[in-house]
Amino acid sequence: MSQADFYVSPQGDDGAPGTLEKPFATLDRARRAVRELQSGKPATVLLRGGTYTVRHPVVFGTHDSGTEQAPITYAAYPGETPIISGGAPVSGWKPYKDNIFQAELPEVQNLHYQFRQLFCGGKRQIRARYPNYDPEHPHTGGWAFIESAPPLETPGPASLVWEKGMFPRKWAKPHLGEIFVIPGLAWNSHVIPIQEVDHDQRTIRLTRRMFTTWDNLLQGNRFYVENMLEELDQPGEWCFDRETRTLYFWPPDGQAPRDGQVTIPMTDKLIELRATAGQPVGHLHFRGLTFTQSLSGHPHFMPLHPDYIDCNRPLSAGWAVHIENAEHCVIENCTFDQVGGDGIRLHEYNAHHRIAHNEFVGVGAQAICFAHLDFWPYDFPPVWRGNEQQFETMSSQLPWAIGNTVCGNHIHHCGVIDNFGGAIHTHGLNTQSNLFCHNHVHDQPHHAIYFSMGFGQNTIEYNDFHDLCLVMADAGGVYHNRWSILPDDPVLGKHVIVRYNLIQRVVGVHHDIEPVEDATAVPSHERIVMPHFTWGMYYDNSPRRAHVYGNITVGNMLGGVFLGGGYAEPADNLVENNIFINSYEFQSDLGMNEGASGNRFVRNIICQKEPDAWLYRITASDGIAEVDHNVYFAAPGVELRIKGPEDESYENWRKLGYDANSVIADPLFVDAENGDYRLQPDSPALKMGFKQIPVERIGIAGIELCHEGDR
Repeated sequence: MSQADFYVSPQGDDGAPGTLEKPFATLDRARRAVRELQSGKPATVLLRGGTYTVRHPVVFGTHDSGTEQAPITYAAYPGETPIISGGAPVSGWKPYKDNIFQAELPEVQNLHYQFRQLFCGGKRQIRARYPNYDPEHPHTGGWAFIESAPPLETPGPASLVWEKGMFPRKWAKPHLGEIFVIPGLAWNSHVIPIQEVDHDQRTIRLTRRMFTTWDNLLQGNRFYVENMLEELDQPGEWCFDRETRTLYFWPPDGQAPRDGQVTIPMTDKLIELRATAGQPVGHLHFRGLTFTQSLSGHPHFMPLHPDYIDCNRPLSAGWAVHIENAEHCVIENCTFDQVGGDGIRLHEYNAHHRIAHNEFVGVGAQAICFAHLDFWPYDFPPVWRGNEQQFETMSSQLPWAIGNTVCGNHIHHCGVIDNFGGAIHTHGLNTQSNLFCHNHVHDQPHHAIYFSMGFGQNTIEYNDFHDLCLVMADAGGVYHNRWSILPDDPVLGKHVIVRYNLIQRVVGVHHDIEPVEDATAVPSHERIVMPHFTWGMYYDNSPRRAHVYGNITVGNMLGGVFLGGGYAEPADNLVENNIFINSYEFQSDLGMNEGASGNRFVRNIICQKEPDAWLYRITASDGIAEVDHNVYFAAPGVELRIKGPEDESYENWRKLGYDANSVIADPLFVDAENGDYRLQPDSPALKMGFKQIPVERIGIAGIELCHEGDR
């Protein structure tokens, strides 16, 4: 489509009429022109190729809305790539020393430069750091380790002692530096400014304290130091002295940067769709646009409760596209490339949006995040028994996400600045009938999809998730934490449905806590423990009425599914018709506490190759209502064992009343070695009532095979 009501071009003029021959120069001018139309008919704005630099977000309010019959579309001109960028060019480069150049940023009233990204030729460069980034081991290399740290109760800001041999250079301005650290049990990541450094004592004192035992600095935790001029020692590195407004950069090609070649982000939002809940903005469509170089909102760490840090809470700033209190909007075939915070943040009430066929690459935090950021004051254990009234009160205070579709998106290599959180993340909301389907998510530091501190049923289906949790631990490919139900509510009494997903290689990373005499003698990637403490699907803190159906998990750590995390009182959950293949520790984790009840594990296929692995882990069998009609298959020489009962044999397990009708047999996959987990017609699993999993429909390529009526 090349016909439009208005046209925009980087070479245009906002004083022009906005025609193809005389286009506008900015998206904001086109927005105002559409508002002035007031025709009641569909309107289209086409953006010509090139870069549109945004100093302040373009804000669409209620009066910029379309209608169901007359939506308003902002789209790329056919065959061209319009780029909406928050980057500002840096000019005036001069030699500093050796291969390093310097530029003084202009003093601007009411502007305090605080950026953690720099781009050269549109590519993100490396902030000067020690140890240096290791491209051969991008996740496990380039770390220093903490030798010791004071206990949490120690007054004042946190501090750490680094291991011998590290940080050989003394820094002239250590207070301009920051540490990036994976503290505690590798549940979280933090960027923390440095207050002072004592090189003789090998000590770094930070500007704030840590707040919980599980997120405190511990011996062996990984970290590196950023933004020290003395550590700018390789091509592509940069640092910024905010006191003198001086930017230092070693260009990758060693040549002096041309004016405009280097850019820094200047705004944390590029586009906003924002209105009040009573008058939502709606029926705006964005297609074929590229968003890049927005400012990161990290670090955002704020203690919001004296005894509990809301660790599930996503970024509180830095969203390339911000949608708040909106309905029936579309973001389709767009690219989110190297934005600083979230790619798309859907904040507060949002309903009936479609986010489809986009690519998210190099995003600083989450790719797509539905969120409400007011703190949920968990001052009681987050389990359903005995806390029904508290759950109802909390739910009554949360906004809603209703009927949104997130489909066919390709999300990869994100979480670059904030390693914590899911590629797709939902937090602190009541939800109803949201669909997350056919997405391809891979090479992520943490989860693929994450539901935390909310209520209601959503569907996660036909997604292809792999190579996840490459930096963090205590995590899963699909992860739920404190996601609850209101049992008697017709909408919020239902849990999330997870079905027909392929989840492979959820790794998990931890540190080697044993100190070494000379840290420089052992590269960090050799001290990292992996895989570690992850599951394919992980339900933390007492899920109730969850349905896990028709999923395939391959090569994970602690099992295909785990219902018993945290307070571990899951109730009335059903795990059926799944295929769990070759996890390293347990094939499926049935560990749960006393108080769990009604959980069923039926008609699944489990294949085990690892000789030292277990079939199941059992901690309190009272919570297991049924384990039966399963098909088990072990590689030659591998014994099926159950961890927990006194006699760990499969035979004794059956004597306890489980798996009376299950069989040990080859399930007869079509071609498991090449990832084809369809079953041959004479499979024993089919005779047990197992239903074929439609593997051809999984992932982006499977969209065309699916129709709404098939779900």
